[in-house]
Amino acid sequence: YYALGDGVYKSTDAGETWRHMGLDQTGRISRIVIDPQNANSVYVCAVGQGFRPQHERGVFHTVDGGTTWKQVLAVNDSTGCSDLAMDPNDPQTLFAGTWQLDIKRWDLHSGGLGSGVYVTHDGGATWSRLAGHGLPAADHPLGKIAVAIAPSNPDRVYALLQDAPAPGLYRSNDGGQSWELVNQSHLPDERSPYYTRMAVSPDDENLLYFPSVAFT
Repeated sequence: YYALGDGVYKSTDAGETWRHMGLDQTGRISRIVIDPQNANSVYVCAVGQGFRPQHERGVFHTVDGGTTWKQVLAVNDSTGCSDLAMDPNDPQTLFAGTWQLDIKRWDLHSGGLGSGVYVTHDGGATWSRLAGHGLPAADHPLGKIAVAIAPSNPDRVYALLQDAPAPGLYRSNDGGQSWELVNQSHLPDERSPYYTRMAVSPDDENLLYFPSVAFT
């Protein structure tokens, strides 16, 4: 639980050499997303260190290749970012899953009102929390969250939510405006704090992959 990273590293020679680019206190980074139209625009989804309240949790953005960073999504000092997905046709649109997490040596408490699904349509300048319209209400505590956008149809968005009594896989066909609960199987999200990841096939919006206790 206490093995931590020390930030972001960057290579400009295909991995031959690396340079530290800051975000030292973010601890655990769950996703790095690069704007396909601008390699200097990079988003970092940081869970945080987890074992203490801290400000260095959430989504960070650089527009100068990592020289400077701005925190663009921060929920609270106990909530970080568990996943991040960028619309392949519109790099200004991103979906984020946030995760309220508190780790002790004797306990891993995953979940709370800080966990949720967020969207930005202006590159992170402003974010809206998505609740209702098929998703759980904002006052419903959730755990770890994964998000994904179908490369072949960016209007198709998925959210996998750690929830009780069963996890929920939600699907949107209109870019996140409305959602439908499509599956509550435990198989894609067993041991949710350890997994809760997914990927959509690049050429089939209905084909998803879930790394979990078993690969499904």
